[in-house]
Amino acid sequence: MASTPLPPATRRLVGLLCMLSGALLAVGLLLRVAAGAYAWQTAGAASPPALQLSFNLLGLLASGLLVRLGRRLRRGDGPRRDPHANELL
Repeated sequence: MASTPLPPATRRLVGLLCMLSGALLAVGLLLRVAAGAYAWQTAGAASPPALQLSFNLLGLLASGLLVRLGRRLRRGDGPRRDPHANELL
């Protein structure tokens, strides 16, 4: 069963919410990365917050992808840019 596309106003709202949630996730994870880096510096690499540092960095990557998804939803599915076109960007 094929799903019907969302109306443009709903797509823009969903895109905005995805971008907002990705940005808030990034802020929270940046704070956790800072705490993990501080724990790494003070207690060494064997401390539990320092071991969670790699998972927090992966979460930052996921938040960036969420913001990217939201931007694509807000812009819509327009024609893709031809990389070989002679045009100014």
